[in-house]
Amino acid sequence: MKQSDRLDIVCISKLLKYIQTLRDAYGMFNITSAEDLAANDICQLAVTQIITNIYELKLKMRSKTLDRTPVFNKIGLKASRNIASHDYDSLDFEIIYKRTCQLLKQEVSDELEAAKDAVKRDNTGDPQG
Repeated sequence: MKQSDRLDIVCISKLLKYIQTLRDAYGMFNITSAEDLAANDICQLAVTQIITNIYELKLKMRSKTLDRTPVFNKIGLKASRNIASHDYDSLDFEIIYKRTCQLLKQEVSDELEAAKDAVKRDNTGDPQG
């Protein structure tokens, strides 16, 4: 398996882990709105770090793999990451919450899992995986 394929697989695995961590954080702190997020400093720290990590992972992935994840790929992570990293004292929680809700859609996780399986299949030559 090529190094670039391995990297994409690792990135997708980490993306899925961060999405689950985000889901866990929202559940643990009962975050159901932007207002809830704005009121919880600890969850804010977790969420902003997760967004930054997800964006950095996305940058490492090849366009060939990202093309397999159109729903994930269209989420405005760059703007959210910049807000989270550079405007921390004046976060727009409406934007952050909206982006994280997009990440939490089951469709995104399913798409990432399918892309990871496709990269693996590409390397085995097995159309069924």
